[in-house]
Amino acid sequence: MKKLLSLMLALTLTAACSSSENSFKGKEYKMQDAANNAEITLGFDEAENNYHGQIVNNYFGQYEVDGNNIKFGPAGATMMAGPENLMKAESQYLLTLPTITSFTLDGKKLTFKTAEGKELVFEEVETAQEK
Repeated sequence: MKKLLSLMLALTLTAACSSSENSFKGKEYKMQDAANNAEITLGFDEAENNYHGQIVNNYFGQYEVDGNNIKFGPAGATMMAGPENLMKAESQYLLTLPTITSFTLDGKKLTFKTAEGKELVFEEVETAQEK
């Protein structure tokens, strides 16, 4: 009985560790090579399928994952004004989110691909909890 419990515990811990290492849940990312030199962040809640981020405004929404396929729901956003070039980048990005169809996660690099084949590359950033 003790061996069975030990085995079950080991399997559970292994599954928990591997899923968190191979998942973007609970992590924060920054877009690489964003339009107009915008700083675009994207984070994922750990428990729920919610996303959030900031460009000029804070944005948020829900997503669904099926294997490496992902579908972002409509984004809600605050309505602050900012520099025109950053507002353009923000508008373009928020219009692109719903066209994303798949992702790959390679270490700290998260790459999304749209239906048209465009790639958006994000790099994991250290969060305040990790510091």
